[in-house]
Amino acid sequence: MEGQPKILSKWVLPLVAVGVLGLASAPSAHGIPTLSISDGLGHTLNLSSSSSGITYTGTLGNFSLNITSGVATGDALLPGLNFSATGTGTLTILLSNTSFGTLAGSISSQISGQTSGITAFATFADAGNRLFSTSTLLSKDGPYTSGAFSGTASATFPVPGPFSLTEKIVIVQSVFGTTSFGTTIKDPVVTVPTVPTVPDAGATAPLLGLALLGIGLARRKLIAL
Repeated sequence: MEGQPKILSKWVLPLVAVGVLGLASAPSAHGIPTLSISDGLGHTLNLSSSSSGITYTGTLGNFSLNITSGVATGDALLPGLNFSATGTGTLTILLSNTSFGTLAGSISSQISGQTSGITAFATFADAGNRLFSTSTLLSKDGPYTSGAFSGTASATFPVPGPFSLTEKIVIVQSVFGTTSFGTTIKDPVVTVPTVPTVPDAGATAPLLGLALLGIGLARRKLIAL
């Protein structure tokens, strides 16, 4: 019994140390979702997502902005973005994240909102796993002109990863006005429809015979009446 502490210290402590090192070196599932907004006139705003998402109310150049986002949960690849901009000029909005692995299904994008100018939307992937990279176009929607708009698109990216995803929205307002929209980027779970079980031939014949017998009895009752 006196030798047990030495045995424990000889084997357990190195295993614990290895486990701690493994946890410390294990990469996170994804990077940090980051939002970048520029007006083409030297004004840029960069926001990173926290545990509660992204929230910002303020100005950028000639625009007043109101921005919120959730966090990417379930089949969402990027946080859902809610964006409103009032002003004049051009805004380029990029929402991006890194370190995605192989996806089981398609990358589905959706945007809906209202604009007093022109709005366009696109999604990109990058096998180099670089934030904000637009090396591979996956899908695009628009341009949408004045009024309400909505669009969906999907694409596949057969790369084992890690790779990055970026959504890009461009707003052009030649006169003072407001554009607001919401976006989602998902990897929808593919569901296989349930096929009803059909009885085999051996079971079908007796069932058909019973059905015909029932029809014959019904006819006899009608004749008797």
